[in-house]
Amino acid sequence: MKHFISIMILFLGFQAAAAFGQQAAFDRATTLLEEQQYSDAINQYKNIYQEGYESGALWLNLGVAYAQLDSLGKAKFYMLRASEFSETEELARQSLDVIENRLSRRSAVLPMLPWDRFFEFLDHYPGRTGLMVLGLLFLNLTAAFMLAAWFRPGLKKFFKRLSSVSAVLTIMLLFFSIFLSLQDNWYDVGVIVKNEATVYDQPATDSAIVSTAYEGYTMRVHTTERAPEADGDWYYVRLANGLYGWVDRQAVLTY
Repeated sequence: MKHFISIMILFLGFQAAAAFGQQAAFDRATTLLEEQQYSDAINQYKNIYQEGYESGALWLNLGVAYAQLDSLGKAKFYMLRASEFSETEELARQSLDVIENRLSRRSAVLPMLPWDRFFEFLDHYPGRTGLMVLGLLFLNLTAAFMLAAWFRPGLKKFFKRLSSVSAVLTIMLLFFSIFLSLQDNWYDVGVIVKNEATVYDQPATDSAIVSTAYEGYTMRVHTTERAPEADGDWYYVRLANGLYGWVDRQAVLTY
């Protein structure tokens, strides 16, 4: 683990790009990280972000610092953010595997629904843009097969069947692309950063308990559903097993 972290820090020393005068501050924070002054490094990195600068290297180093402090929920949160940047995606994914392994030894993990796994896979491979491109490609193929059926009467049935299959694939691919885009607008990603958090049926601690989410658990946080009567102290969330409920927002980091 220490060897892996050393490699990451070395990598980031070369990859972090200067942006709006923040390079010197980033270098100081990375020096603190290398000197194992993790809390000071975290404060320095957060100051950089608050001044309007963010990058995969920034999120990755924050994840490393929190991992060394054994705050695995926050480490996972920042590694997830780092995984969205191409320059740090691979290292972040490797780190997430290590963090998930450590988290799995501490608590049970709520199972993800099969269709959620399916859409998560599509969101990564080929992604919303890729699905849209494939959908438009099959749309053109559908039109080509229809024209072929018109100009080749002897193969009319064959080309009609191909056009039907292509049309179905077009609809499915475009639907998946649009659905993933809408889902991205409906929800933020949330990660539990406390040892455990209770999910309630209503935004009140005296309401029925839906489930218990443990540190590092990832959930979807509704971006529009709020509880005005609770003064914004709660998030309305969708758990990986399909259940909905309310959780104390102090227990969750979102992006």
